[in-house]
Amino acid sequence: MRLNPWIAAACFASILGAGVAKVEARGAVNLTFTTTPVPAPNNTYAPFNVVAVWIEGPGGTFVKTMARWSAARTIHLVAWNAKAGVNDVDAVVGASRLADTTSEMVSWNLKNKLNTLVPDGTYTIRLEMGQANSTTAAQNRQGTFTFTKGTAPQVQTGLSNGGFTNVSINFDPNAAACGDMLVDAPEKCEPGSATAACPTSCPAPADACMPTVLTGTAAMCTAECVVQPITACTGGDGCCAPGCGSTDSDCAAGGGGGGGGGGGNNNPDGAITGGCAAGGDGSGALVMFALFGAVLVVRRRRA
Repeated sequence: MRLNPWIAAACFASILGAGVAKVEARGAVNLTFTTTPVPAPNNTYAPFNVVAVWIEGPGGTFVKTMARWSAARTIHLVAWNAKAGVNDVDAVVGASRLADTTSEMVSWNLKNKLNTLVPDGTYTIRLEMGQANSTTAAQNRQGTFTFTKGTAPQVQTGLSNGGFTNVSINFDPNAAACGDMLVDAPEKCEPGSATAACPTSCPAPADACMPTVLTGTAAMCTAECVVQPITACTGGDGCCAPGCGSTDSDCAAGGGGGGGGGGGNNNPDGAITGGCAAGGDGSGALVMFALFGAVLVVRRRRA
């Protein structure tokens, strides 16, 4: 039987394609902003507030939630609910914000709710912030900004609208895209990834002088646990840092030293046993044991 040449070509192409590595979807928009208080009487919970950021396409069509800070009071983000629906769970950053002026940064990977890359064109970034049990969008802060997705990068800075200030929009068509399940520099993690999920907390350290601290955010794919050694002589932190002695209560005998100042056990209950420097407890005993062993070896050779 003669094989159809077109079928053969298709099969050959599929075989070649099977070995091609997954290509990174490029392009991202980074948004930075701060908020200002909602005027009375619609600021019952100030300075606490809830915020939503979302993308709209031509004609005001809802594209995707970029970020949201809310928990129990999500229903009071009235404008966002009208577009996304209260059950929309995309890009939740965390619970209610605790301050007005904290600068926030979020990223969008240029994909819609169905994880499909959106076409080039003009898109609107909408922001809403509430500080009361709002029932109408007019009771909240509302900001609107636009950018054009295309082949050229675009940077806008110093923007303000609707109570949102210090706004910057950075569109880079070649940037690594957060949220595409691929971790590439400068990303540190990917939300929802089975192998590189973004951490929400860091494990307790084995050494009190070497705590791990959560830095970055999942919304920017930069969340990671970073070791930040303790160098200050601060009593009560469970660490006797290098060079600390009587100035740090953790260096006192039986107190919690980490070895830097010659203290006792790092943690009496045995949960943390590390230290920050060589020396301190037990080193003298080890030296004496080594010398005693050397003496025994010499005496055996003489015998």
